[in-house]
This record gives sequence, structure tokens and C-alpha cells, in this order.
Amino acid sequence: MSDKSHDGSRIASPRIQLRQLRYFLAVAEELNFTRAAERIGIAQPPLSQQIGNLERELGAKLFLRTNRAVALTEAGEALVPYAHRLLNDTDRAASLIGEIARGERGLIRIGAIYSAIYTVIPHALHNFAAVRPHVTIQLAEMTIAQQLDALAAGEIDVGLLRGPVMAPNVATVSLFEESFVAALPANHPLAQKDSVTLQDIAEFPLIVISPSLSRLYGMRVLSALIERDIPFTIAQEVADMSALLSLVGAGLGISLVPASVRGIRFSAIAYRPVTEPLPTTLCQLAYRGDVHSHVLAPFIEAATSAVASQIDELGGRLPPA
Repeated sequence: MSDKSHDGSRIASPRIQLRQLRYFLAVAEELNFTRAAERIGIAQPPLSQQIGNLERELGAKLFLRTNRAVALTEAGEALVPYAHRLLNDTDRAASLIGEIARGERGLIRIGAIYSAIYTVIPHALHNFAAVRPHVTIQLAEMTIAQQLDALAAGEIDVGLLRGPVMAPNVATVSLFEESFVAALPANHPLAQKDSVTLQDIAEFPLIVISPSLSRLYGMRVLSALIERDIPFTIAQEVADMSALLSLVGAGLGISLVPASVRGIRFSAIAYRPVTEPLPTTLCQLAYRGDVHSHVLAPFIEAATSAVASQIDELGGRLPPA
């Protein structure tokens, strides 16, 4: 609405208080100042004064008063639906803001590595939706490096990745620790065995996650071979787990993958335990330590609970309490 008159001069907008509108509606519904004052819990003189202030602010009489009756004027009749709408909108806005402040509504943006999308995330989101049904969830598959970049840019609220994470302003919650298993083409000779050795694995071309994209994870996978001076050949380096599994399934090589990846069922891939002790990898939630989100804590609790309930299925162990 314009705040200028036709001749260009500025017109002051009425300064209406929500309290005045509530008082007005009480009188409009009761058509009696005494009953309206009792209903809203104030004395009659202050009520009459507030109605008078509202009429002066609007420049119109809202009620016709006689010794025997109170009636709405045409202007008063016109104000009733607007007063209801304004008060209802205000109440709804206050309720919505309160729900957001309590973490009952809002938005959570989640990034997750490929393996977690199919293992941890479904259970975590099921738990989260049960306690925060009105929070909107945005989920995107991202590599570890992409998640750290997205956290720094404020594009996601929380990431599910493999740690340990060492990045500025990033806090973490450790979910579980797991070892590695061999991922083999289903028709591979090693798939006929109940378990395989590192020497077995090193005799075939390896497919690995590129160390340049996730150095800590990439080196951890190969450290068991390196520490034992077992020579190996890398056939291909890939950007993420989905590409790695696709190439293994195509028969282009074998790999070592986190044990929870076994939950991703591909008919073209067989998983086998490794006889030697292997390093472990840590699955973590990462979030900005300098950014507060009312929905983050409930999500962390939901994810932690989800992992605890499926730890045997994941093939890992919970972090120390």
C-alpha cells in the first residue's frame, strides 16, 4: 500500500497495536463494554480508552454507543475480518517461530558418502522423521572432499563421511569404526574361497579411491599391503565408492572396501573377509562448529541411535563411550 497521497505528500500510516485489535474484537463480539472487559481481564475504563485510541488512529468511529446498547458502525463491520486475519496470522507466525526455535520445524541439509546412503542414512532418517516429522530433509550424495567444501561454504548442515576429519571450524561425532573386506567380481576365482589373504588380493589389479581426493582414506586402504611389503598393482583410481563398485562388478579389478559396504547388494559383486588384521576406518558426522542449527542435535541423536541398533549388520564397532 502506498504511503503517499495523490498530490505526492506523505501520509502517516496508522499505528495499530495488536492489543487494540484484540480489545476491538472482544467488544465487537460482546457488543457490551462491561462483558468485553470481563472477558479479557481488564477494567472497563482502560478498555474504552484503548478503543478510543484505535478510533482516533484510524480516523473513524467503530462503535455506536448509547446508554442502552453498543453497535458496530459500517467502519467497524469492515474492520472485523481484517482484525481476525491479522491476529490469526500473528498467532500462526509466533507458533511457527517457536517450533523452529525448538527444532520442530525447519530444514536440514545432509551430505553423505555413497556407502552411507544405502546403509546408515535410511535408518537415521527413519529415526529422525519419527521425532521431527515437520522438518524438511535435503539429502545429497557427496564425496568426503565435496562434503568438507560444502560445510565450509554453508551449503550443507551436516555430513556423513569417513574420518578422522581435520578441517577448520569442523566438529565431528564418531558413529562407528570398521575394518575392510575384499570386494570381488562374483565370478572371480577368489570368490570361490571363504576368505582371502592380502597376498591373494595383491596378485590381481586393484581399484582404489583416488588418494588425491581422500588422502587419509586412500592410504589407510593400502597401508596393510605397504606395511607388509606386498607388491601390488593399481589398475584404476576412481572418485567415489559407486564408481569403484561398478568397475569391480564389471570384472576390471578387485578392491578393499569398508565392511558396511556389504550392505549394498550387487549380484555382480562378492564380498569376502581378509584373514590378516587390517586397519580400520572411522565413520563420522561432521558439522560446522561455529554455526548453530536447532535441528542438528536431534539428527545427530537419530543417527547415533540408528548405528547402535544396526552395528552388527554394519560389521563394525561403536566408539568408546
